[in-house]
Amino acid sequence: MSELTHGKSFQKGSFGTNVPVTINKNIYVGKVIDVDDEKNVGRIKVHIDGVDVSGKNLPWAYPLMSRIVHIMPQIGEVVLVFFADIKKEKENQKYQNRFWIGPIITNYENINYDSQDALALVVNGKANTNLLTYTNLSDPLQVKSKNKKNTESGIFPVDGQTPPFVNNLHEVSIIGRNNTDIVQSDNKVTTRAGKHKKNKPKEINIQNPAYSILELIDNNTSYGLTAGDEIYLISHKGRFKFKKVLTQNDLNDLKQNTQSMLYGELTVQYLKTLTDVFLNHIHQHPQKEPTYSQNSKYKIEDLRKELQNIENLLAKNLKIN
Repeated sequence: MSELTHGKSFQKGSFGTNVPVTINKNIYVGKVIDVDDEKNVGRIKVHIDGVDVSGKNLPWAYPLMSRIVHIMPQIGEVVLVFFADIKKEKENQKYQNRFWIGPIITNYENINYDSQDALALVVNGKANTNLLTYTNLSDPLQVKSKNKKNTESGIFPVDGQTPPFVNNLHEVSIIGRNNTDIVQSDNKVTTRAGKHKKNKPKEINIQNPAYSILELIDNNTSYGLTAGDEIYLISHKGRFKFKKVLTQNDLNDLKQNTQSMLYGELTVQYLKTLTDVFLNHIHQHPQKEPTYSQNSKYKIEDLRKELQNIENLLAKNLKIN
């Protein structure tokens, strides 16, 4: 039998009898003190109050989640630590087989870094900010109901883009450490970057978020949408060859070696004007303005006006190579 607590063993009466039963906990709360894993397999070192004497010579804790899902805590954050078997033949081997899951994030405002001080456990009306050395046998996850509530409508994944927002329990979401997420909802996948204002996680970004949406409307209609201040469509077989995976540092190369796409309807209108003037003008006298047939909608003056605004045909923030 096991019970969630933070590093204590105690006696507890068994059900229906007065015989005490020893309960050995195998789930603990601990503070991350080392993430420098030379093998790069997700190992960390966690200090558990009541179990570890000091932060030195601690055993590695291995990730409980598959490494396919890559979530690493930072030094000072809090994780849950599981023991595969706490009953070892030798006392110094008692707590060696460790597995971690976390970090515990108490509020979206702390998504980038949530130290143990954020785990303020309220006991008898007073907040205890040193949970990891607290001796009361309280459930450490009670902190989630005592801390600030997640009220970040439009920032934390919800159903809808405008108020009133409604929590969608059917969504599967991956929340990034800083201003990104991937949300899978009903027939829809949304990837966002810059969802809130920079360094202001409580204020939604309505000016220039970058996002992509794939959605199935019905059996006859699906759509894909990509939005951002600048959008580049790069082909490995394009006129200019990029030799690596491009990053923000390559923006100058992108701007210099890609070309703007055209606004389709405006381009068609220009071509209609050009074609009409070309096909229907008549040179009756050398070095004089042409005349036009009765079928002509446009004249050379119209074409000159189009030429003055020809730069407007370019979608300068949508580029291809």
